[in-house]
Amino acid sequence: MKRKPKLSVSERIKIQILLERNLSFSEIAQELNRSVSTISREVGRNATIKNKDGSKCPKRSMVCNKCSKRYYCSFRQIFYSYEEAQNKAENRNESAQNRTKLSPEVITTINDIVTPGVRNSKSLHHVYFANPILKTLCSERTIRRLIYRRELEVKAHELRRYVRYKRTYQKNNKLWVRNIEVLYGRLYEDFLNYVKKHKRMNIVQYDSVIGKRDDKQALLTIMFPKYNFQFGFLIKKDNPNDVNHKLRLLFRKLGDDAVRVIFPINVADNGSEFSYFNRLELNSAGQTICRTFFTRPYRSNDKASCERNHELIRYCLPKGKSLNFLTQDQVDEMFSNINCLIRKSINNSTPYELVLRKYGQEFMDTIGIQRISTKKVRLTQLI
Repeated sequence: MKRKPKLSVSERIKIQILLERNLSFSEIAQELNRSVSTISREVGRNATIKNKDGSKCPKRSMVCNKCSKRYYCSFRQIFYSYEEAQNKAENRNESAQNRTKLSPEVITTINDIVTPGVRNSKSLHHVYFANPILKTLCSERTIRRLIYRRELEVKAHELRRYVRYKRTYQKNNKLWVRNIEVLYGRLYEDFLNYVKKHKRMNIVQYDSVIGKRDDKQALLTIMFPKYNFQFGFLIKKDNPNDVNHKLRLLFRKLGDDAVRVIFPINVADNGSEFSYFNRLELNSAGQTICRTFFTRPYRSNDKASCERNHELIRYCLPKGKSLNFLTQDQVDEMFSNINCLIRKSINNSTPYELVLRKYGQEFMDTIGIQRISTKKVRLTQLI
């Protein structure tokens, strides 16, 4: 029987959310399509224990995440956090993978041969095949790993052509959404599953463009990847309330029926300006009018079309220039020119023509996008 892969970050997030809803291990396992033993082992290995010297709480069944007495309880407390669980799992894997099976004597022998050879401007490949004894000890790839782990005297940057190759570095993949409950059912994996079931629905990608770090306003961009169509609004920088206010105002002008057709699936990143992004799903009457999802941290390719179209925006709003003096009329004019640019990717048509044909002139008037003659299209610097 084929084993299932290890738990992902999104699964650990769901475990924390479901534990805080007081679901049992069997209910969580059923929700995630995992075995009960997998869930219990995950919580047991990666939970954080506080008040270790305290006695066991007679009322606790699993964890103390939602206990009302957790702040002043004297019993031994157990908390499950997806961030700490992920860190513990990664540290265990990293320590296991980085542990060499070679003895100290063998490493010393390798070091005595490799270090002088590399420092005499020889390639590692040359040193390995010029000294037959190295072949009996390990592979060339193992020696390279020993150098990267700093187990030999020679440093990685001393290797020939080392700086020519790109390397990946560990990043902080923390999700910045304030309320973890918001993530349940709205992770990128949930988005992919939802799109599979609703292939004909329009997907809308959201992002923000900033000027200088100390700017008070930024640009919210809204992208229809299917048509290469993009428009946007000026917003207060890092202000989720203002983002929701601008989008709710747009939805109110369009009407619930139009929103269900034009904005059924919405995807944004985990920036602070999208902290309340999930609230757009419901209208003032509490009815669901759309779905919202979040991309993975540091994965700009999750909304690649939106990021790619920002290149055209930067023709008009270069990086490092302040957006404080930009007006909404200028933004509308900029996007009008961008959307009237002929694109090879859509059979030498323009995004404006496609969206106008699909959603009509009333929608264009509502978002402030106008037709620009192909001969008059210009993407010049605004600021």
